[in-house]
Amino acid sequence: MSGNNRKFKVLLVHANTSMDTLIPPALATLSACLKRPWNDVKLFDTTFYNTRGFTGDDARVRTLQVKETNFSDLGIHFESTDMIEDFVKVVEEYKPDLIGVSVVEVTFNMSMDLINAVKSIKPDIKVIFGGAFPMTAPERTIDEKNIDIVCIGEAENAFVELCEKLKNKQDYTKILNLWVKKDGKVYKNKIGNLINVDDLPYQDWEIFDKRRIYKPMSGTIGRTGCFELTRGCVYSCTFCINELLNRVHNHKSYREKSIPKFIDEVKYFKDKYKIEYVYILAEMFLPTTKQRIRDFSRLWKEEVGLPFWCQVRVEGVDEENARLLEEAGCSSITAGIESGNEEFRKKVIHRMMSNQKLIDAFIILKKTKMQISGNSIIGFPGETREQIFDTIEINRKINLNNIMVHAFNPYRGTSLFDLSVEKGYIAANHVAGDYRSDFTLNMPHISKEEILGLHRTFAMYVKFSKEIWPEIKIAEKFDEEGNKKFEELSTIFKKRFFEKP
Repeated sequence: MSGNNRKFKVLLVHANTSMDTLIPPALATLSACLKRPWNDVKLFDTTFYNTRGFTGDDARVRTLQVKETNFSDLGIHFESTDMIEDFVKVVEEYKPDLIGVSVVEVTFNMSMDLINAVKSIKPDIKVIFGGAFPMTAPERTIDEKNIDIVCIGEAENAFVELCEKLKNKQDYTKILNLWVKKDGKVYKNKIGNLINVDDLPYQDWEIFDKRRIYKPMSGTIGRTGCFELTRGCVYSCTFCINELLNRVHNHKSYREKSIPKFIDEVKYFKDKYKIEYVYILAEMFLPTTKQRIRDFSRLWKEEVGLPFWCQVRVEGVDEENARLLEEAGCSSITAGIESGNEEFRKKVIHRMMSNQKLIDAFIILKKTKMQISGNSIIGFPGETREQIFDTIEINRKINLNNIMVHAFNPYRGTSLFDLSVEKGYIAANHVAGDYRSDFTLNMPHISKEEILGLHRTFAMYVKFSKEIWPEIKIAEKFDEEGNKKFEELSTIFKKRFFEKP
């Protein structure tokens, strides 16, 4: 290090959708990595600004996927001030040397509004963008005149090295995982080696607003933590970023954190922050060794003892695994259905399980006391109304209490984004919306309005008897008659399926 004793100031920005309060492990871990003696780290967080007029949970409540919860019961409200003005004020007062923005596709435009406002008055501040969108669309990101650096891979090592180079006024154009724009030239460095997830520090929650520990779940709001058990996925579904990561890393992007290290981290946060519930971040929790699942179940039950949520692939579901998760304390579990049309699911989505395998896996899970959810997606490129009803029908056969359905959004770096562009359903510069509320494809055989109508009535089609289906079809329409029918049926649905007897 040089003789410069002034701390290097990093302002992290979490460009988040409104009231999605769960603390993100990736950003919290990055902050922990940055907190060296020579760095100072601060966070600007958009979570509590009302950027759209409704939240993701509001959208799920409207589409009858979750019970309504109210953050105001805990004294948690939207900020009353202007987000961009607040951000400019923070920058002026904190005087950061580097601004690092964590962004997903749906928040990219909002992020640019923030950065453009700051750069208009402080053009010399260096800005780096990282997260899912810059990783999948580096050219689109670096083309923005007010973005100086793009992280195209894992950020933990690259960001620390960048701070050291900038602090010491050294050349920073050759850092792996970074594209750097300097003096009119873009230096496109290679992807670096993948990180050993056991080498990462515990998350840093101190930079986050204390309100972010509260998360809705099953109609209640509790003190919740999210922890990374694995990183990556061995599968390459065509709608998911892991398809790109597997291609870039030669199908070696999947890594598992050791069970003892994971347990110790959760215990630390349980003791320090009094968390009551845990989200386990693992895109494929079960396709691993039996011994690892047994070790997890035993150690979690003995040393953590908190209820938790996880998601699984149906390929990993069997009687023993379901029992081990239940014994450990899993209270809620989600598995992907995506499409109920087996041929479409295999050919277009590259999910190769049979419908019977899907049904059998859910039968096993339903034997437990865990709350079971199934994720479905409607509006895939080329998907027809008839194929969407195949998805409705398989949901009816599985007959879950918790129904989750998303409107397809084409994300950069995926095959289905490329297909959507090729078919003319979206423009090449398209930026995706929020899967909980938005549908952006322009397909000739089915309209946006029809997809959104099916999205809001999907749970009705699954849970109500088929005699009601003609009324539900009316409720798909966004006209006066349709909206009136939707409200009428929604009231019945909530009383029947959400209210306790």
